[in-house]
Amino acid sequence: MARRLKKRLKISGTLLAKSPIHVGGLSAMADVDLTLAVNGTGAYYIPGTSLAGALRGWLKEESSRIDALWGYQKSSNGKDEGHASFVVVEDAPIEDATRGGAGETVVTEIRDGVGIDRFSGSAAETVKFNRAILPKGVRIPLALTLEQGGDDEAWAEARCLFADTLHALQSGAIRLGAAKTRGLGKIELQDLKIVEQDLSSFDGMFNTLSADESNTIGLAALVPEGYRWQLPQQIEITVGWKPVGPVMVKAEAEGIAVDMLPLVSQDEGQPCFVIPGSAVKGALRSQAERIMRTLLSQDIPQTKDPKQRFIDQLNGIPVVDQLFGQGAKQQGALAVDDCYATQKLAAPEWAAVETATSEQALQTALQAANLSHVQQAFHVGIDRWTGGAADSQLYSTLELMDVNWAPICLTVDLARLQAAEKTEEEQAEKEQIEEEQTDSAQVGIALLVLLLRDLARGRIPLGYGTNRGMGAIALQSVTIQGRSLPTDLAALENTSLFDSDMALQDSLLLQQLNQQWQAWLSKHQNQSTGRNAA
Repeated sequence: MARRLKKRLKISGTLLAKSPIHVGGLSAMADVDLTLAVNGTGAYYIPGTSLAGALRGWLKEESSRIDALWGYQKSSNGKDEGHASFVVVEDAPIEDATRGGAGETVVTEIRDGVGIDRFSGSAAETVKFNRAILPKGVRIPLALTLEQGGDDEAWAEARCLFADTLHALQSGAIRLGAAKTRGLGKIELQDLKIVEQDLSSFDGMFNTLSADESNTIGLAALVPEGYRWQLPQQIEITVGWKPVGPVMVKAEAEGIAVDMLPLVSQDEGQPCFVIPGSAVKGALRSQAERIMRTLLSQDIPQTKDPKQRFIDQLNGIPVVDQLFGQGAKQQGALAVDDCYATQKLAAPEWAAVETATSEQALQTALQAANLSHVQQAFHVGIDRWTGGAADSQLYSTLELMDVNWAPICLTVDLARLQAAEKTEEEQAEKEQIEEEQTDSAQVGIALLVLLLRDLARGRIPLGYGTNRGMGAIALQSVTIQGRSLPTDLAALENTSLFDSDMALQDSLLLQQLNQQWQAWLSKHQNQSTGRNAA
């Protein structure tokens, strides 16, 4: 028996990818480990299930009203209970998205990744993969329907929840797909259109069947006057920087005249040098682990199995687990966007650089692409016995010199950072748990401030060849914007923390964070000492 519907909202718009996107699926790309979702016609698409999961997951509320809107299923007393969702989310096919091609076609890209062994500092054994991505600037059609299945009071509440979700999409607060904290999945809703349909009267039904869109309404019409939009507690950090020397991330593919090319990604249809969010986050995490392992006297695990060894090295580091995540087990609170160069390239000119067959042709192609500041550097391995050049160890790198980059953008989700550690005794004490959650957030932010300080002091290089003279950067500014923050962190609503010389400024907030950091550190160092003694 069909359920009775009184009204519904038809929502349409476009999701603009502010960063590359990966929504996985099965396809015939034999050379790719993590492929993109493909529909029955062979076109790349975003499944409605992925969109629905991202929208529902953003609410992060454990209440019956979420289940009432999005549906649920549970079993009690041997009976199944629940109902289907009142939100209908359509699949979103991506037009003109192919691997390869030219012109106006959206070209999918391949990004490779590798795990780093924490003991050797080199690539971890068996942890090498690549993934296909839809590039930044791709447009995703959005089509949603919200149906009224309950009384008018429940409908008004559902409209508010749905309006909050749409407003979050417009604000870029919801991410889509995989690797959301490592540079991918940032989207922004544009061209929003809402049509309200009345299915409870003859006139309303007639207008609906005749596709009458005279009842188009704005987003504000879904909420009461003076309504305060519900946005997640987040801290956004913008880091202005410049390279001191060559800074780049190496592309997986090699050139002809040059062996190692810088990574390039599409930025709204044009090639552009890029430092992936995964590379920046990896550099920050490595330093965070170094800090915490040193302070807590934690050894790096040396498990025999190489895959399990890498997993063990990632997990079990206090604060780092909450801030950066635990692989597939737990998403971290810190998200880092891809960082693009400010100069965009013409596709044919960059293709000429990649396919240049001689040093002279390469220099000509670089001049034509207005990349005279990019140089080909030659390197050679030295035979340790003869002291001469080692056989077959000559290679060249296209190094990026004097390239201007957009700021590095970091986002901290406080809800994830407030996942406090609890003992069995504390589980029963609600006030103690809430206090631990507050402390956990402040300790996580304190660790992040230490990382920003180390960035400012040149202790964290970025990209490829950081042990061989590359990757040095200098910070120019650090701006912090917070929203919906708790009272004890309200000072982060709009601040810098650093002076013009990129030194930390003394403030009440830093004093408070330092106190929490010292108290947390003292407690956990004592626990670590007790375990070692035992």
